[in-house]
Amino acid sequence: MDSTFTLLDLGWQACFQQQLSLDDLESNRIARICSFQTTPNAKQYQLASEHGFFTLTQQENMPNMLVGDWVVIDTQQNFVRCLESRSRFDNIAANVDTVFLLCALGQDFNLALIKRYLTLTRNALADPVVVLTKADICNNAEEQRAQVEKLDPLLIVETVNTKDVHSLTCLSPFLKKSKTVALLGSVGSGKSAFITTLMQASNDNQATRSVGQADLLKILPSGAILLDTPELRDLQLAEFDSSTINQFADLLALEKRCRFSDCRHDNEPGCAIRAAIQADQLDEQRVNDFLLLRNEDDEDDIVKSKPQAKFYRSAQSDIRARKHSAAE
Repeated sequence: MDSTFTLLDLGWQACFQQQLSLDDLESNRIARICSFQTTPNAKQYQLASEHGFFTLTQQENMPNMLVGDWVVIDTQQNFVRCLESRSRFDNIAANVDTVFLLCALGQDFNLALIKRYLTLTRNALADPVVVLTKADICNNAEEQRAQVEKLDPLLIVETVNTKDVHSLTCLSPFLKKSKTVALLGSVGSGKSAFITTLMQASNDNQATRSVGQADLLKILPSGAILLDTPELRDLQLAEFDSSTINQFADLLALEKRCRFSDCRHDNEPGCAIRAAIQADQLDEQRVNDFLLLRNEDDEDDIVKSKPQAKFYRSAQSDIRARKHSAAE
């Protein structure tokens, strides 16, 4: 693990420099959080700086900090303050400049999925770039790309082959030195191949360098920093709050009337949801948004992640509460 980094290597930018005081410039040091772990007694952050790595234990006077945050410390490695972040995925990551939103072209193309990722990224105040993958095996790539471009005339949309390093040169403007990037995409969108190809892309034979033991920050050959945490990889498409639960509670109740318990609400006989759509009792787009939460993987097996399981449990509790309220 390389312990020699400059601040620019770690993603330092002018917006952070402007937050420093004269005392900071003369007496303090700057470090970036590259990982953290929670112990029974406290949270411990691993930080990287021009002076190497060190560990900072959470204290009462410290805010809750995330991977990617910049921290001011004194010469004894004591916490001074956390700099204001330019973007923030709550409880996940901070200071991401650009988020590549990966979605496969062809049969797996899903416009509703892209819309949801756009919302998550913009809410975090990061810049989205839609990357449509598997362009090499899709016959209607331009047609599907046009659908995405209609979402926002200013939205940057690129079609790529994630296994071809030359295909990714269109993303070079977002992969400059000191810029931090992240990825969002569903299973089958080509994230793993995309990351592997980014690590191979180099005009100067530079190697990818990991920052810290947890390997959550990687300095790519281009000089950009890839922030890749498990929480970002597992980020779901809904925030599972009460408004989302209320939005789909009726559909969760309706699907119990389907003939088959594993009904996918497509063309199965006896599907209560499809019947409601045909009877103009349900909006099909709303149903599509609901089905998006079912997280179908590439093998067409329905997989509910932990957050999704929480969503279903909470939704069922909401339905029971409504019935109890009505009975009273």
